[in-house]
Amino acid sequence: MIGIITFHAAYNFGSVLQAFALQEIIKEICVTNSDLADCRIINYRSNLQKAMYDVFQKNSNIKNMLKNILKLPYARDFKEKNIKFEGFIKNKLNLTEEINSEEGFAELAKQFNCIISGSDQIWNVRAADFSYIYLLDGYHGKKISYAASLGPLKIDWSQYNRERFCSLINEYQRISVRERGSIDNLNGIVKSNPLIHLDPTLLLSKQQWESISSGVNYNDGNFILLYCLEPTMAQLKIAKDISKKLNLPIVVLRYNNKYDYINCFVKKYNSGPADFISYISHAKLVLTTSFHGTAFSINLHKPFFVIDGMKDNRIKNLLELVELSERSIEQLDYNDKIMNAFDVDYKKVTSFLEREVDKSKQYLINEVLYG
Repeated sequence: MIGIITFHAAYNFGSVLQAFALQEIIKEICVTNSDLADCRIINYRSNLQKAMYDVFQKNSNIKNMLKNILKLPYARDFKEKNIKFEGFIKNKLNLTEEINSEEGFAELAKQFNCIISGSDQIWNVRAADFSYIYLLDGYHGKKISYAASLGPLKIDWSQYNRERFCSLINEYQRISVRERGSIDNLNGIVKSNPLIHLDPTLLLSKQQWESISSGVNYNDGNFILLYCLEPTMAQLKIAKDISKKLNLPIVVLRYNNKYDYINCFVKKYNSGPADFISYISHAKLVLTTSFHGTAFSINLHKPFFVIDGMKDNRIKNLLELVELSERSIEQLDYNDKIMNAFDVDYKKVTSFLEREVDKSKQYLINEVLYG
Protein backbone atom coordinates (compact mmCIF):
# COMPACT_ATOMS: atom_id res chain seq x y z
CA MET A 1 0.00 0.00 0.00
CA ILE A 2 1.20 3.49 -0.91
CA GLY A 3 0.84 6.43 1.46
CA ILE A 4 0.91 10.14 0.66
CA ILE A 5 1.62 12.82 3.26
CA THR A 6 0.86 16.39 2.21
CA PHE A 7 -1.19 19.50 3.00
CA HIS A 8 -4.45 17.82 2.00
CA ALA A 9 -6.77 19.41 4.55
CA ALA A 10 -5.81 23.08 4.51
CA TYR A 11 -8.78 25.16 3.35
CA ASN A 12 -6.69 26.36 0.45
CA PHE A 13 -7.69 25.55 -3.13
CA GLY A 14 -4.22 24.62 -4.36
CA SER A 15 -3.38 22.46 -1.35
CA VAL A 16 -6.49 20.29 -1.54
CA LEU A 17 -6.42 19.98 -5.34
CA GLN A 18 -2.74 19.04 -5.56
CA ALA A 19 -3.38 16.28 -3.00
CA PHE A 20 -6.25 14.97 -5.12
CA ALA A 21 -4.10 15.11 -8.27
CA LEU A 22 -1.18 13.17 -6.77
CA GLN A 23 -3.58 10.56 -5.40
CA GLU A 24 -5.14 10.07 -8.85
CA ILE A 25 -1.77 9.71 -10.59
CA ILE A 26 -0.50 7.17 -8.04
CA LYS A 27 -3.73 5.18 -8.40
CA GLU A 28 -3.28 5.20 -12.17
CA ILE A 29 0.34 4.03 -11.88
CA CYS A 30 -0.37 1.28 -9.36
CA VAL A 31 -3.58 -0.09 -10.86
CA THR A 32 -1.80 -3.14 -12.33
CA ASN A 33 0.04 -4.01 -9.11
CA SER A 34 -2.30 -5.51 -6.51
CA ASP A 35 0.27 -5.11 -3.72
CA LEU A 36 0.44 -1.35 -4.23
CA ALA A 37 -2.93 -0.50 -5.76
CA ASP A 38 -4.40 0.83 -2.51
CA CYS A 39 -3.24 4.44 -2.31
CA ARG A 40 -4.18 6.46 0.77
CA ILE A 41 -3.58 9.99 1.92
CA ILE A 42 -2.39 10.01 5.51
CA ASN A 43 -5.03 12.01 7.31
CA TYR A 44 -2.72 14.03 9.54
CA ARG A 45 -4.53 17.12 10.80
CA SER A 46 -2.88 18.94 13.65
CA ASN A 47 -4.99 20.92 16.08
CA LEU A 48 -3.03 24.02 15.06
CA GLN A 49 -3.89 23.56 11.39
CA LYS A 50 -7.57 23.06 12.20
CA ALA A 51 -7.60 26.25 14.26
CA MET A 52 -6.00 28.20 11.42
CA TYR A 53 -9.08 27.65 9.25
CA ASP A 54 -11.77 28.33 11.82
CA VAL A 55 -14.18 31.02 10.66
CA PHE A 56 -13.40 33.07 13.76
CA GLN A 57 -10.12 33.11 15.65
CA LYS A 58 -9.95 33.02 19.43
CA ASN A 59 -10.37 36.51 20.89
CA SER A 60 -6.95 36.23 22.53
CA ASN A 61 -5.83 39.73 21.54
CA ILE A 62 -7.13 42.97 20.05
CA LYS A 63 -5.90 42.06 16.56
CA ASN A 64 -7.92 38.85 16.49
CA MET A 65 -10.97 40.63 17.87
CA LEU A 66 -10.81 43.22 15.09
CA LYS A 67 -10.37 40.50 12.46
CA ASN A 68 -13.42 38.68 13.78
CA ILE A 69 -15.53 41.85 13.68
CA LEU A 70 -14.51 42.51 10.06
CA LYS A 71 -15.46 38.93 9.11
CA LEU A 72 -18.99 39.14 10.53
CA PRO A 73 -20.74 40.25 7.29
CA TYR A 74 -19.30 37.22 5.47
CA ALA A 75 -19.64 34.61 8.24
CA ARG A 76 -22.34 32.61 6.44
CA ASP A 77 -20.23 32.44 3.27
CA PHE A 78 -17.16 31.31 5.24
CA LYS A 79 -19.13 28.54 6.91
CA GLU A 80 -20.47 27.37 3.55
CA LYS A 81 -16.95 27.40 2.11
CA ASN A 82 -15.67 25.28 5.01
CA ILE A 83 -18.49 22.77 4.49
CA LYS A 84 -17.56 22.52 0.80
CA PHE A 85 -13.90 21.94 1.63
CA GLU A 86 -14.77 19.22 4.13
CA GLY A 87 -17.09 17.61 1.61
CA PHE A 88 -14.37 17.54 -1.05
CA ILE A 89 -11.79 16.18 1.39
CA LYS A 90 -14.08 13.40 2.60
CA ASN A 91 -15.62 12.49 -0.78
CA LYS A 92 -12.70 12.89 -3.19
CA LEU A 93 -9.68 11.90 -1.09
CA ASN A 94 -8.94 8.32 -0.06
CA LEU A 95 -8.03 8.97 3.57
CA THR A 96 -6.68 6.93 6.45
CA GLU A 97 -8.08 7.36 9.91
CA GLU A 98 -7.40 10.82 11.30
CA ILE A 99 -4.27 11.37 13.42
CA ASN A 100 -2.91 14.51 15.05
CA SER A 101 0.40 13.53 16.66
CA GLU A 102 3.84 12.11 15.87
CA GLU A 103 3.00 9.00 17.90
CA GLY A 104 -0.17 8.45 15.92
CA PHE A 105 1.72 8.85 12.66
CA ALA A 106 4.46 6.37 13.63
CA GLU A 107 1.85 3.70 14.43
CA LEU A 108 -0.25 4.34 11.32
CA ALA A 109 2.79 4.42 9.01
CA LYS A 110 3.63 0.75 9.69
CA GLN A 111 0.98 -0.41 7.22
CA PHE A 112 2.60 1.23 4.17
CA ASN A 113 5.09 -0.26 1.70
CA CYS A 114 6.15 3.23 0.69
CA ILE A 115 5.25 6.78 1.71
CA ILE A 116 5.53 9.78 -0.59
CA SER A 117 6.05 13.25 0.81
CA GLY A 118 3.85 15.04 -1.64
CA SER A 119 3.82 18.48 -3.13
CA ASP A 120 2.92 21.95 -1.83
CA GLN A 121 5.03 23.78 0.77
CA ILE A 122 5.21 20.80 3.13
CA TRP A 123 8.94 21.37 3.80
CA ASN A 124 8.63 25.10 4.40
CA VAL A 125 9.93 25.33 7.97
CA ARG A 126 8.54 28.86 8.19
CA ALA A 127 4.95 27.64 7.85
CA ALA A 128 2.95 27.80 11.07
CA ASP A 129 1.68 24.26 10.50
CA PHE A 130 5.02 22.72 9.50
CA SER A 131 5.72 19.37 11.16
CA TYR A 132 8.54 16.83 10.92
CA ILE A 133 5.82 14.32 10.10
CA TYR A 134 6.04 15.75 6.56
CA LEU A 135 9.64 14.48 6.59
CA LEU A 136 8.33 11.05 7.69
CA ASP A 137 9.86 11.18 11.17
CA GLY A 138 9.02 7.85 12.80
CA TYR A 139 8.59 5.87 9.57
CA HIS A 140 11.23 3.27 8.71
CA GLY A 141 10.08 2.05 5.30
CA LYS A 142 10.69 3.30 1.76
CA LYS A 143 10.63 7.10 1.55
CA ILE A 144 10.46 9.26 -1.57
CA SER A 145 9.26 12.77 -2.23
CA TYR A 146 7.41 14.21 -5.18
CA ALA A 147 7.54 17.93 -6.07
CA ALA A 148 7.87 18.98 -2.43
CA SER A 149 8.47 22.67 -1.84
CA LEU A 150 10.39 24.64 0.77
CA GLY A 151 8.48 27.81 -0.09
CA PRO A 152 9.25 30.94 -2.12
CA LEU A 153 12.00 32.46 0.05
CA LYS A 154 15.57 31.66 1.01
CA ILE A 155 15.71 29.84 4.36
CA ASP A 156 18.13 31.01 7.03
CA TRP A 157 18.92 27.60 8.52
CA SER A 158 20.49 29.15 11.61
CA GLN A 159 16.94 29.99 12.69
CA TYR A 160 15.69 26.40 12.42
CA ASN A 161 16.67 22.86 13.41
CA ARG A 162 19.02 22.23 10.50
CA GLU A 163 20.45 19.03 12.02
CA ARG A 164 17.08 17.34 12.43
CA PHE A 165 15.91 18.39 8.98
CA CYS A 166 19.19 17.16 7.45
CA SER A 167 19.05 13.82 9.23
CA LEU A 168 15.48 13.08 8.16
CA ILE A 169 15.71 14.19 4.55
CA ASN A 170 18.82 12.09 3.94
CA GLU A 171 16.81 8.98 4.80
CA TYR A 172 14.87 9.43 1.54
CA GLN A 173 15.54 7.05 -1.34
CA ARG A 174 14.85 9.81 -3.89
CA ILE A 175 14.12 13.50 -3.50
CA SER A 176 11.94 15.40 -5.94
CA VAL A 177 11.14 19.09 -5.48
CA ARG A 178 8.89 21.52 -7.34
CA GLU A 179 11.22 24.39 -8.20
CA ARG A 180 14.87 25.39 -8.35
CA GLY A 181 14.50 27.62 -5.31
CA SER A 182 13.82 24.51 -3.21
CA ILE A 183 17.05 22.95 -4.51
CA ASP A 184 18.88 26.11 -3.47
CA ASN A 185 17.38 25.81 0.02
CA LEU A 186 18.58 22.21 0.22
CA ASN A 187 22.13 23.09 -0.78
CA GLY A 188 24.44 21.64 1.86
CA ILE A 189 21.51 19.77 3.45
CA VAL A 190 21.06 16.76 1.18
CA LYS A 191 23.70 14.29 0.02
CA SER A 192 21.98 13.29 -3.23
CA ASN A 193 20.97 15.57 -6.10
CA PRO A 194 17.26 16.51 -5.92
CA LEU A 195 15.21 16.38 -9.12
CA ILE A 196 12.64 18.94 -10.24
CA HIS A 197 9.15 17.78 -11.25
CA LEU A 198 5.81 19.34 -12.06
CA ASP A 199 3.26 20.23 -9.43
CA PRO A 200 0.72 17.36 -9.34
CA THR A 201 -2.09 19.63 -10.56
CA LEU A 202 -0.32 19.83 -13.93
CA LEU A 203 -0.29 16.04 -14.30
CA LEU A 204 -4.05 15.84 -14.75
CA SER A 205 -5.56 16.96 -18.05
CA LYS A 206 -7.91 19.86 -18.69
CA GLN A 207 -10.71 17.31 -19.21
CA GLN A 208 -9.98 15.56 -15.91
CA TRP A 209 -10.20 18.82 -13.99
CA GLU A 210 -13.35 19.95 -15.76
CA SER A 211 -14.97 16.61 -14.87
CA ILE A 212 -14.94 17.55 -11.16
CA SER A 213 -15.83 21.22 -11.67
CA SER A 214 -18.99 22.46 -9.97
CA GLY A 215 -20.09 24.31 -13.12
CA VAL A 216 -20.69 27.56 -11.23
CA ASN A 217 -20.32 30.72 -13.34
CA TYR A 218 -20.80 34.48 -13.15
CA ASN A 219 -22.08 36.93 -15.76
CA ASP A 220 -21.87 34.27 -18.53
CA GLY A 221 -18.09 34.22 -18.17
CA ASN A 222 -17.66 37.94 -18.76
CA PHE A 223 -15.52 38.56 -15.72
CA ILE A 224 -11.94 38.72 -14.46
CA LEU A 225 -11.06 36.23 -11.73
CA LEU A 226 -8.64 37.83 -9.29
CA TYR A 227 -6.95 35.18 -7.16
CA CYS A 228 -4.31 36.56 -4.79
CA LEU A 229 -3.17 35.28 -1.41
CA GLU A 230 -2.04 38.52 0.20
CA PRO A 231 -2.37 41.30 -2.40
CA THR A 232 -0.71 44.66 -1.87
CA MET A 233 -2.45 47.94 -2.59
CA ALA A 234 -0.24 48.33 -5.67
CA GLN A 235 -1.29 44.91 -6.99
CA LEU A 236 -4.96 45.68 -6.40
CA LYS A 237 -4.54 48.96 -8.24
CA ILE A 238 -3.18 47.08 -11.28
CA ALA A 239 -6.16 44.70 -11.15
CA LYS A 240 -8.68 47.56 -10.91
CA ASP A 241 -7.03 49.39 -13.80
CA ILE A 242 -7.12 46.28 -16.02
CA SER A 243 -10.77 45.74 -15.07
CA LYS A 244 -11.59 49.29 -16.14
CA LYS A 245 -9.68 49.05 -19.42
CA LEU A 246 -11.29 45.73 -20.38
CA ASN A 247 -14.71 46.74 -18.99
CA LEU A 248 -14.99 43.49 -17.05
CA PRO A 249 -16.03 43.07 -13.38
CA ILE A 250 -13.64 41.40 -10.94
CA VAL A 251 -14.66 38.26 -9.04
CA VAL A 252 -12.71 37.28 -5.91
CA LEU A 253 -12.91 33.97 -4.06
CA ARG A 254 -10.54 34.65 -1.19
CA TYR A 255 -11.23 37.02 1.68
CA ASN A 256 -8.61 39.63 2.45
CA ASN A 257 -9.73 41.64 5.43
CA LYS A 258 -7.20 44.43 4.98
CA TYR A 259 -8.78 45.76 1.79
CA ASP A 260 -12.22 44.18 1.44
CA TYR A 261 -14.09 47.25 2.60
CA ILE A 262 -12.48 49.54 0.02
CA ASN A 263 -13.20 47.63 -3.20
CA CYS A 264 -16.26 46.84 -5.28
CA PHE A 265 -15.27 43.31 -6.31
CA VAL A 266 -17.85 40.56 -6.67
CA LYS A 267 -17.21 38.44 -3.58
CA LYS A 268 -17.73 34.67 -3.81
CA TYR A 269 -16.39 33.68 -0.40
CA ASN A 270 -18.57 30.57 -0.25
CA SER A 271 -16.46 28.84 -2.93
CA GLY A 272 -15.02 25.36 -2.47
CA PRO A 273 -12.37 23.48 -4.50
CA ALA A 274 -14.78 22.45 -7.29
CA ASP A 275 -15.97 26.08 -7.57
CA PHE A 276 -12.37 27.29 -7.88
CA ILE A 277 -11.88 25.09 -10.95
CA SER A 278 -15.16 26.31 -12.42
CA TYR A 279 -14.45 30.02 -11.95
CA ILE A 280 -11.04 29.68 -13.60
CA SER A 281 -12.54 27.62 -16.42
CA HIS A 282 -15.25 30.22 -17.13
CA ALA A 283 -13.27 33.44 -16.56
CA LYS A 284 -12.50 35.71 -19.49
CA LEU A 285 -9.15 36.51 -17.85
CA VAL A 286 -7.38 35.35 -14.69
CA LEU A 287 -5.24 37.74 -12.65
CA THR A 288 -3.25 36.07 -9.91
CA THR A 289 -0.22 36.20 -7.63
CA SER A 290 -0.59 32.54 -6.68
CA PHE A 291 1.40 29.53 -7.87
CA HIS A 292 -1.69 27.36 -8.16
CA GLY A 293 -3.66 30.21 -9.72
CA THR A 294 -0.95 30.23 -12.40
CA ALA A 295 -0.83 26.42 -12.74
CA PHE A 296 -4.60 26.04 -13.15
CA SER A 297 -4.78 28.92 -15.64
CA ILE A 298 -2.18 27.12 -17.75
CA ASN A 299 -3.79 23.70 -17.36
CA LEU A 300 -7.26 25.01 -18.23
CA HIS A 301 -5.87 27.04 -21.17
CA LYS A 302 -7.05 30.41 -19.90
CA PRO A 303 -5.74 33.88 -20.73
CA PHE A 304 -3.98 35.06 -17.57
CA PHE A 305 -1.49 37.45 -16.05
CA VAL A 306 0.59 36.91 -12.94
CA ILE A 307 1.19 40.15 -11.07
CA ASP A 308 4.89 40.33 -10.12
CA GLY A 309 5.24 36.68 -11.13
CA MET A 310 8.96 36.81 -11.91
CA LYS A 311 9.65 37.87 -8.30
CA ASP A 312 8.43 34.48 -6.99
CA ASN A 313 10.88 31.67 -7.79
CA ARG A 314 8.11 29.03 -7.92
CA ILE A 315 6.04 30.96 -10.46
CA LYS A 316 9.13 32.13 -12.36
CA ASN A 317 10.29 28.52 -12.86
CA LEU A 318 6.87 27.47 -14.15
CA LEU A 319 6.49 30.41 -16.54
CA GLU A 320 9.98 29.87 -17.92
CA LEU A 321 9.34 26.15 -18.36
CA VAL A 322 6.37 26.73 -20.68
CA GLU A 323 7.89 29.89 -22.23
CA LEU A 324 5.19 32.20 -20.86
CA SER A 325 7.37 34.66 -18.96
CA GLU A 326 5.59 37.50 -20.78
CA ARG A 327 2.45 36.65 -18.78
CA SER A 328 4.12 38.17 -15.71
CA ILE A 329 3.23 41.83 -15.34
CA GLU A 330 4.49 44.65 -13.16
CA GLN A 331 3.53 48.24 -12.44
CA LEU A 332 5.70 49.52 -15.28
CA ASP A 333 4.65 47.24 -18.14
CA TYR A 334 1.08 46.05 -17.69
CA ASN A 335 -0.44 48.76 -19.89
CA ASP A 336 1.56 47.50 -22.88
CA LYS A 337 0.92 43.82 -22.19
CA ILE A 338 -2.81 44.21 -21.73
CA MET A 339 -3.14 44.77 -25.48
CA ASN A 340 -2.40 41.05 -25.87
CA ALA A 341 -4.35 39.92 -22.83
CA PHE A 342 -6.23 37.15 -24.65
CA ASP A 343 -3.34 35.97 -26.83
CA VAL A 344 -1.82 32.77 -25.44
CA ASP A 345 -0.42 30.06 -27.73
CA TYR A 346 -1.56 26.98 -25.83
CA LYS A 347 -0.55 24.59 -28.62
CA LYS A 348 3.08 25.42 -27.90
CA VAL A 349 2.50 25.32 -24.13
CA THR A 350 0.87 21.90 -24.38
CA SER A 351 3.88 20.44 -26.17
CA PHE A 352 6.20 21.69 -23.42
CA LEU A 353 3.93 20.35 -20.71
CA GLU A 354 3.50 16.93 -22.31
CA ARG A 355 7.25 16.37 -22.16
CA GLU A 356 7.42 17.38 -18.49
CA VAL A 357 4.33 15.36 -17.58
CA ASP A 358 5.93 12.26 -19.11
CA LYS A 359 9.13 12.90 -17.18
CA SER A 360 7.26 13.38 -13.90
CA LYS A 361 5.11 10.27 -14.34
CA GLN A 362 8.14 8.18 -15.27
CA TYR A 363 9.86 9.25 -12.07
CA LEU A 364 6.87 8.06 -10.04
CA ILE A 365 6.68 4.79 -11.99
CA ASN A 366 10.38 4.13 -11.44
CA GLU A 367 10.37 4.97 -7.74
CA VAL A 368 7.00 3.59 -6.67
CA LEU A 369 6.88 0.40 -8.77
CA TYR A 370 10.52 -0.47 -9.25
CA GLY A 371 12.61 1.60 -6.86
